[in-house]
Amino acid sequence: MPLKTIEITNLKPKEKDYQVPDGNGLSLIVRKKGTKTWLFQFRLNEAKGKYKYGSFPEISLDNARKLNAAARQLVALGRNPADLLDSKDAKQMIIDGYGIRDIEEKQAAIKKEAAVRALTTFGNAAEKYKAEWVDKNWKDPDKGWSPVRLHLLPKLSETALEAIEVSQLRELIYDIRERRGVAVALSCHNWASRIFGYSLEHEFCKINPAAAIKGKRIGTRNKRKRWLTTPEIRRYLTSLYQSSGYRGYKLALHLLLMLALRKNELCNAKWSEFNFDKQEWLIPSGRMKTKTDHWVMLPTQAIEMLQELKTFSAGSQWVMPMPTNSNRAMSGNNLDGTHEAALTAGNIVDYHIHDHRHTASTHLRERGFPAEVVETALSHAIPGMAGNYSHAEYKTQRLVMLQSWADFLDTVMTEKTVIQATFRKAM
Repeated sequence: MPLKTIEITNLKPKEKDYQVPDGNGLSLIVRKKGTKTWLFQFRLNEAKGKYKYGSFPEISLDNARKLNAAARQLVALGRNPADLLDSKDAKQMIIDGYGIRDIEEKQAAIKKEAAVRALTTFGNAAEKYKAEWVDKNWKDPDKGWSPVRLHLLPKLSETALEAIEVSQLRELIYDIRERRGVAVALSCHNWASRIFGYSLEHEFCKINPAAAIKGKRIGTRNKRKRWLTTPEIRRYLTSLYQSSGYRGYKLALHLLLMLALRKNELCNAKWSEFNFDKQEWLIPSGRMKTKTDHWVMLPTQAIEMLQELKTFSAGSQWVMPMPTNSNRAMSGNNLDGTHEAALTAGNIVDYHIHDHRHTASTHLRERGFPAEVVETALSHAIPGMAGNYSHAEYKTQRLVMLQSWADFLDTVMTEKTVIQATFRKAM
C-alpha cells in the first residue's frame, strides 16, 4: 500500500534497519539510529541498481514521488538516475515541476559557461574592461591603463582567469613592489581587483583573487611633501627659460606654478573658458578632479602669457593643441621633457610637475594668506564645519593672492632675466 505522511512520521526505529515500500520501486529505509532515507531500486541493463534521494522530512513524501517519477523515466531511457539527479539544483528543479529536458538544458548551459570561463584569459577580460569602461570614462585612459599594460599583462595575459590563484597574484604584486615601489604595486593591485570584479559581473570567473589580498599588507603610499625653496624657484625658472625647448612648454610650466594647476587642467583648456577682461577662467566640472566647476583668477602676468600662447595655437580652440593636430588637445605628458631639462640644469632633484601645487601652497601660507583662500585656489575641499557650510568663492581675495604670488615669482628671478613683468619676452 502507498505510504502516508502520518504513517512515515510514526515509524519507529528497530534493532535493525528496515524498509517500507511505497510502490514503483520507491521505499523508505528506517535506520536503527532513527533517520529515514528515500531509496529507489531499479534494474538497468539486467543489473540491479539503487539510488537515494535524501532524507525524510527534508524531502517530503510528495517530493520523493516526483523525484521517483523522473528517475523511472531516466531508467526507461536506459540512463542511471545518478547521471542527472545527483546535483541539488537538479532535484529542486524536479520538485519545482521542471522536466528532464529542462534540467539537461540548464546543465549544458552550466558546462558551456564553465568552458567559456576556462578559455577567458586575464588578457581577454582586461581588453573588454578597458573598451567598455576605461576608454569611455577616463580622461586619459591609455595613461591610466599603463600599470596593467606594463606590469600585469606581461605575466597574466595568456592565463585563464579561473587558473589565477591568490598566491600567484600575491607573488606578482609583491614582485612589482620590490621592483617598482609600493605606489605602483598598489595601483596594480587596484587594477587587478577591478578587472576581476568586472569578470565576476560578466561570469567570466567565479572568484576575485585580488579581493583576498589586503592593500595594507602591500604597503601605504607616502604623501609627497616636496616643494621648491626660494633659491630653487630661482634656479628652476631661470633654467626653464634658458633651455632650448619649445617656448609654449616653458610658458605652460610657469603658468602651472603661478596658478597652482594640475597639468591636464591647463593642457585641456579651451579659449572659450577665459574672460580676460574680468581676469577669470572657468574650468568646467567635467575636467575637474572634484567634479565641480572651478574658477581660476588670472594675475596680469598669466594673462600676458596666455595671450602669447594664443598666438602659438594658430586659431585652435585649445590653449595647448597637439603639435601635429591642432584639432586635439595636447597631452600633459608633453611637458615632462622640458620640466626635466629645467631640473637638470637647475640641479633640482625629486621634483614632479604636480609638486608645483605644493610649492605654491607652502609659499602662499608662509606669506600669510588665509588657509581657506589658498585651499579654494587649489580646488581643495575646506575641512571641518567651515567646508560644510561655506560656499564662498573668495574671488577677490584669490586674485589679490595670486597677483602677489606672480609678482613674487618675478622678483626671485635673477637680475639678468627680470625686466619687471615682461621679463619673459626678453628670454
